[in-house]
Amino acid sequence: MKLDLPDIQALNTALNGPEDGFPAIADQLCGLDEQGLLIAPQESPEEFQKRLAAMHAEWDYEPPADARPLPGGIREEAEQTVSDLYGASPRWIPVSCSSGETGRFSAGVTLILEKIVPIVFLSGAFLNQSRHRGYDAAETLAHEMVHALRIAYPVSVYEEYFPCQVHKSRFRRLAGNLFRRWDIPVLFFCGLTFAALHPVFLLLPFAVLLREIQLHLRIRSASKKLRELHLRPEPVLLRLSDREIKTLAKGKTPAFLEDSSSFRRALLFRRFPLS
Repeated sequence: MKLDLPDIQALNTALNGPEDGFPAIADQLCGLDEQGLLIAPQESPEEFQKRLAAMHAEWDYEPPADARPLPGGIREEAEQTVSDLYGASPRWIPVSCSSGETGRFSAGVTLILEKIVPIVFLSGAFLNQSRHRGYDAAETLAHEMVHALRIAYPVSVYEEYFPCQVHKSRFRRLAGNLFRRWDIPVLFFCGLTFAALHPVFLLLPFAVLLREIQLHLRIRSASKKLRELHLRPEPVLLRLSDREIKTLAKGKTPAFLEDSSSFRRALLFRRFPLS
């Protein structure tokens, strides 16, 4: 399997160009970012280039026997949703329908090859219907695409927050991040269940809710600070680390946003100025 990725030759040329090649490198990073290839907070442009070069390799991967192409229109709608919200059009991500990969109870999954290549599968039920178990096909694909955008990012407390923002359901946007780790909903629902035996068990769901409220308030405060910096919050927050979001929430500016030599700073201010 070979991914249909954007060409990175121009980035290679810029990185190997003159020492004052900052504008050329920043231009290439912006172009790749727009196509859904995001440089991670911990990556240098050189490390980013090496990761992309590895992604361009031929991958020894055999699709599942039940994999089928996605029905027309679903991908286009999902890509538009991700582009409108997060400023990225990940047309290179492989997508197909396979109930064997998603399992009976999941509407979609993102598999990772060698920790760098994402492959998205939607339930085979979407081959014949636009909704499955309460999930819309295009929303489910957009959700999984957002996971794929952050493939190089460290594990985050916002692991499900950003993907869930593509949903029309306010409940999913607010509560979806509870499911970033399997143990969080287990604690929540076990606490509610065992509260019938003793009220002390209510402390478990109460603690879970407090943590989720804290994270949502942190996102709100960070968004306010980004607006003060004249940046669009939604796409910028997606591209930040947990530590950088926390810094913004405290009303401070992350160091890289004050560094005129930072490629990430140049990328964010070029791509997402607040109009």
